[in-house]
Amino acid sequence: MQNKKRLYKHLIVIYILYFIVLASGFMLNTIPSFTSGFHAGMAQAEREIDRGNAHFYYITTELRNPEGCIEVDGLPENVDAYFARLHLHVSDPGAFTLDNAFRVQADSGYAYLLLVVSGLSFLVVIVLIALMINSLRKSIRDEQPLHHNNIVRTRIVGVLLIVMEVSNALMLYINQCKAIELLEDTPYEVLNRFPLDYWNLIIGVLFLFMAEVFAIGTQLSEEQKLTI
Repeated sequence: MQNKKRLYKHLIVIYILYFIVLASGFMLNTIPSFTSGFHAGMAQAEREIDRGNAHFYYITTELRNPEGCIEVDGLPENVDAYFARLHLHVSDPGAFTLDNAFRVQADSGYAYLLLVVSGLSFLVVIVLIALMINSLRKSIRDEQPLHHNNIVRTRIVGVLLIVMEVSNALMLYINQCKAIELLEDTPYEVLNRFPLDYWNLIIGVLFLFMAEVFAIGTQLSEEQKLTI
């Protein structure tokens, strides 16, 4: 009984910490980034309208370390600066169409779709993890076995983490290919690689592994009850 109470308190602490981290990330990172990006996008849109350009898009890419460094006023002499990541804004004159509205990422509708898939996967993962923690808390409080829905949720989280990382990598790769085309006649060389974060893939696989462990544990518990 004491062990169950201790587990229940641990889950309560984890549940509270989870929402504290979410709230902190939302307040300190998401809101400032969204606000800054929104104002910059609106200002850029107004400038493009004044220029008569109805279509513009953004590109983000990593660069190989160039041989020459850039000069930054006020920088100490023993510090060298160089470009490692480049953000490009490209104006494309022409009439506004519905297709243009979904080509703001690297002038590609596929890149925009992959960005949406990655973002939605992230939101679903956040919700599912919160539901899993809450369900475990209720199971311990009511002295009930692990609910089968948590096994399904854990599998979904693992799959979505993999989908999120692959979608994000493909989106960045499309950006990279477009940047190679635009920077062809410049001294800057794009880092030509598939930008996949294998650590995020490992985490996704670990969630799939956890789901199988939960499934085996639940099955053994049910078999033990039938034996008794």
